[in-house]
Amino acid sequence: MPFGWSGQILRVDLSRSEWWTEDTEPYTKSWVGGRGIGTKILFDEVGREVRPFDPANRLCFGPGVLSGTLAPSSSRTKVMAMSPNGLMGSAGIGGSLGAAIRHAGYDGVVVEGRSGGPAYLHVQDQSVEIRDAERLWHQDTQETASLIQEELNDPVEILSIGPAGENLVSFACLITGMGSAAGRYGLGAIMGSKNLKAIAIRGTGQIKLAKPAEFTAACEQTQKWLREHPGMRREAAGGVGDMYTLGSDLNEDPLGNWEADDASWEEVGSFGPPEEFYERFAVRQYGCFGCPLNHFHTFHVPGIGHGVTKCNGWGSFASNVWNNDRKVMFHATYLCNAYGLDITATGNIISFLMELYHRGIITAQDTDGIAMERGDETAILSSIHKIGRQEGFGKLFKNGVRAAAHEMGSEAEECAMVVKGVEMEQYDVRAYKSMALAAAVNAGNQAEGGAADYALWSDQDGVARWAEEQYGSSQVLDPTSYEKKAPMVVDYEDRSIAVDLLGMCQWLIPWAITRSLEVPAKLFSLATGQNTAEAELLLAARRVKTLERAFNAVRGIRRTDDSFPRRLFETAVPGGRFEGERLDATKFQRMLSEYYSLRGWDEEGVPKEETFHSLDLSSEWETFKRQLEQNEYSSEQVPSDA
Repeated sequence: MPFGWSGQILRVDLSRSEWWTEDTEPYTKSWVGGRGIGTKILFDEVGREVRPFDPANRLCFGPGVLSGTLAPSSSRTKVMAMSPNGLMGSAGIGGSLGAAIRHAGYDGVVVEGRSGGPAYLHVQDQSVEIRDAERLWHQDTQETASLIQEELNDPVEILSIGPAGENLVSFACLITGMGSAAGRYGLGAIMGSKNLKAIAIRGTGQIKLAKPAEFTAACEQTQKWLREHPGMRREAAGGVGDMYTLGSDLNEDPLGNWEADDASWEEVGSFGPPEEFYERFAVRQYGCFGCPLNHFHTFHVPGIGHGVTKCNGWGSFASNVWNNDRKVMFHATYLCNAYGLDITATGNIISFLMELYHRGIITAQDTDGIAMERGDETAILSSIHKIGRQEGFGKLFKNGVRAAAHEMGSEAEECAMVVKGVEMEQYDVRAYKSMALAAAVNAGNQAEGGAADYALWSDQDGVARWAEEQYGSSQVLDPTSYEKKAPMVVDYEDRSIAVDLLGMCQWLIPWAITRSLEVPAKLFSLATGQNTAEAELLLAARRVKTLERAFNAVRGIRRTDDSFPRRLFETAVPGGRFEGERLDATKFQRMLSEYYSLRGWDEEGVPKEETFHSLDLSSEWETFKRQLEQNEYSSEQVPSDA
């Protein structure tokens, strides 16, 4: 096996209680690692007849090639499966999970089948066992971790689901550590459908590097560069725990459920500076494996508990649920982490309920006597308990907000803010046009391609130069402009996927520090001995993006699905620096067509034959062509949200 990779992938079949390994090498040339290998396995092995909760669905855990090495910010692991909405789901998670998988001797873990009863997977280097998890069932994520460590008497890394995953809630997530989550696309429900409560893993091995001395020196240099970069000093001081302040300053966050009728921009009020909350409740700062910044905070809030909240946790329980109390934000995030609920989707649902209540579409009788008043602490926290435990009105949201709205009637359906069945993230895409395009094609996940809008605050001079060189215009940096947004989104998607292949953190590269992949390419080259340039990583990323879209196209995804609820085209941002901004349907469609053309997809968003061949994916084209010809799916299977 070449340097850099561990050389094997751990495969587990829970139905047969068996495990084995396969060589990594057949995947490395075209797919590199991490997300690339997971995409290829799902494309090859999850047929068009498989449904999300079938035992035949694969659950892939993919650390990147640099995970577990000294490479800075190499903590990321991609969790992938066919998600509950029937499409390919991919969610990133940090902490130390990826390092543990690599140190145990694996480049990934792939789980199939369904255990006959609650089980957890215990991996200690080359020792693998499927253990009984009956006493862990119904426990929250933190209790689960404590019980497993007590049982094994070993400081293993633990990834688990909470009660939400056990109950197959369509937006259940996976948790490792105190609050690192693979949040999006309901992969906790897929794990729950396999009766797999947790994975406990520890490794004592090392990763063999091609040029260890040079690699170590390059890592030390990169660590120093990251720590001293001006864009990260605020992060190290204030932490991601107060990302909501930044989002508010940029007017990224929507008010309520993207409302605009009688909503007042000032109604939520001000949080004020975060210092008081931090001084009273912050315990310590920490970082994921290999992170030089330690920019996450743990808090201990009396009456609530000890936990962590990060970026989306602050945003999801702020202006979109009309809340300006940091303790409520922390408490809501704490509960979501315990139940194993995606914070973004949960905040979206509570916002939806508050709008229905405010407009008189529902009353307290519809929510178990709880008045869903805007910003009400009881309404927010009770909703999380109900959904996590699947009790009372929480049962209505087992399959997400779209299914609940359909059951509640047409007025409620107009208020369901979803893309391809996935609850939207809390960003106002009416103003940020690159986020809009990225969210539309990526099922509500705006970050991967729309992150360029963060350039407004990260490094304006450098970004302006980059925009002129890369896209031919600095106008692309105007968040409200449609100009050059398609090439920018394509470029940022490719760069984000490329660092996923290596297991590096997208937050640093290509979002906040630099857009260049020079550093990741150099570290990859030194680790593997394969002289690799940025262009080669971007080529691998384009292969991944093409195969992901092909997987979804077989399942009925077309142009009409790459859009938003009508509200975002018909109503405007109600206040702030972007007051009056809305999505223009004609300009949006023009932007979408340009994106398809750049991706090599047809006008319906289906990858073309020549695109497959240009990416050296001829055999994958034959599989895709055959699946399309046999396709019995229709566009109604994954309904449009427009």
